[in-house]
Order: sequence, then structure tokens, then C-alpha cells
Amino acid sequence: MKKKAIGSVLAAAALSLSLLAGCGASAPASSDAPAATAAPASSDYKWDFAKKNSSIDDLKQPCDEQGTVVELEYDTPAYAVNDLLGLDETLHKKVEVYLPYGYDETKQYNILYLLHGTEGETDGPMEEFWLKQWGDTTLPVLDNMIKQGLCEPLIVVTPTYYSRVEEHPLGDAEAEALAEKLNDPYIGKEGDDGEREQNIWPEYFGQELRNNIIPAVESQYLTYANKDVSEENLIATRDHRGFAGLSRGAMTVARSGLTQNTDIISWFGSYSGVWADFDRFKNAMENDFKDYNINFWYNGNGKGDFALENHEEFRDKTLDELSDKFTDGENYAFVTLRDGGHMYLSWIVDLYNSLLVFFK
Repeated sequence: MKKKAIGSVLAAAALSLSLLAGCGASAPASSDAPAATAAPASSDYKWDFAKKNSSIDDLKQPCDEQGTVVELEYDTPAYAVNDLLGLDETLHKKVEVYLPYGYDETKQYNILYLLHGTEGETDGPMEEFWLKQWGDTTLPVLDNMIKQGLCEPLIVVTPTYYSRVEEHPLGDAEAEALAEKLNDPYIGKEGDDGEREQNIWPEYFGQELRNNIIPAVESQYLTYANKDVSEENLIATRDHRGFAGLSRGAMTVARSGLTQNTDIISWFGSYSGVWADFDRFKNAMENDFKDYNINFWYNGNGKGDFALENHEEFRDKTLDELSDKFTDGENYAFVTLRDGGHMYLSWIVDLYNSLLVFFK
């Protein structure tokens, strides 16, 4: 399968890297975060989006029709390590896979790839964030949405963008080298010492997703690809494939998803931020993927979330300069949770809101 190279020039992001640390956990917003500016009123949307963290509490109760969670192992090149250190390392990794109640090998299922955020010191394996670490809430929400007909039965896959090789760690020097290669000061200069490594992964995950994760998953489970994972068929079935993530996972959705893989994915979700160079993103939309429509891009944030300012700035540029590609209320939405912050209780609402629209 074709391996896509890392894209062109990135510009500096506005937010300090240190604010993103620990996003894997349900961390509250920083007390000195900038004041939130007004966002478009989500009440104007035709979809009944939840606008408060408590809005979906009734869906968090166990459902009598429960899906199952299984693990799938796969091999992948260590793309970041190999590129930055000139090596040829391979990793053996796993993803968690949610199969809906009554999963039937004779049916076709839409599929959502769902990412975590920055790994915190107390977090377990990050591929387990959504379906195991927070599974007591995520799973009932998925089960109840499907049972109540709020979304069609779907497969949800939770990978991790981390691809560390123990013998070959990446650090400040490698981040600075990548920053120079891409002319991206944010990757190499922002953040405290030892934290810059975190900005490497969102640039490289798109290759692993395209070349290794999607083929491994969709050759095993029945999606609209019908277990044919050739690039031609993945492109043909893009309307049945979504990609969403939170915090640095949202950063990865923008950089590795929209900017690199729009030809095989057409539904996107960004929860708590973007942190991508707009010019590079715009170039991908207008040139690389000019012939590929985006079915929907859901954006969610919270009034108390330190990522809101960055997210709003990117929203304003997108709707102003890419009006031929994105229309607010048609294939784009920006929902600001009134009591939302940089925490799981907001991100599960964003997942709910996304599934109200995706694959319809």
C-alpha cells in the first residue's frame, strides 16, 4: 500500500505545549486560561446537539444490549523513529475494537477511528483510554445510542499514536530536527524541556493509520470495504469511515487526518483544539484533496477549556477562506459546551454529538 510522506511547511501554533500535558486524564482547564470568546450559537444547528456535560447523563446507564470490546494486534514500521533516526524498526502494537451488539459478519458497518490525548503520568496504555479506562461511561453511551436509534450500529477502533522504540527514544533534539525539516518552530521550541517529543507523533500517525491500522482492522472486521483493503477500495468506501480525537488527538486529526488522509476518510471530529498550520491545511484542501468532499467536520470545545481560543481562530479561518469546502450548518459545526472544560466529561459529549451526524 502506498505510504504517504509527511507534508510541507508548518507554522507556529499559538498555544504552549505545556498546556497539553496530561490530556489523557480528565484534567480541568487552567485557571489562567484566556477568556473564551463567543462561538456561533449551536442552537442554530438543525441537529439536536448536547450543549452541557450533563445533557447525556441518561445514556451513561448500562444498556441491556451491550457491545463487546476485543483487541487486535498488528505490526507497523516505527515511522517517526525511522525517519528521524535513520533506522528500520518495526513495532508490534494493538488497538481496542468496539463491536456493536449483535455484530453480524453478513452485514456492513461504518467505522470510527477514535484517538486519545496526551499521555499523563498516571495513564495506562493510551489505546485503552476510551473503551477501558473510561469504558464504564463510553460503552453505555455507544450501546444506548445504537439501541435508541440515535446512530446506526458501528465499529469503533481506539489506537494510540505513540510508537516509541525503547532502545531509540526521541526527545528535544529530534523534535528540533523535525521542526527545522518542516520549518515549524512550534514542534521544536514551544514547551518545557522533555515535552517536545509529544509534538512529534501527530505528524507521523497518518502513515500508520493508512498503511497499517486501517488495513489490519478492515481486513478482519466487516466494514463497507468488505475486507478489501486495497488503496483503491479504501478511497471508494471513504464515506463510511470517520476519524476523531481529543486534545493532541484533535491535533492529530487535523495534521494526520484532514491534511494527509482525506481521500480515504470523509467524517472528522476535533475535540478541544486543532493546533495545525492553516496554510498547510488549506493547501491540502484546495490541491491534494480538491476532488474529495468532507461529509462532516464536527468541532467541540468548552467555555472553560484552554484550547478554545486556538480552536476558534482555526474555525474562523476555515469558514472564511475555505467556504467552498466547509459550510457551517451543512457539513461543519462548532459546538461550545457551556460547562465544558479540558476533560473526559466534555469529550464524551463531543463523541455523542458527532455520532448524531456521522454516517447519515
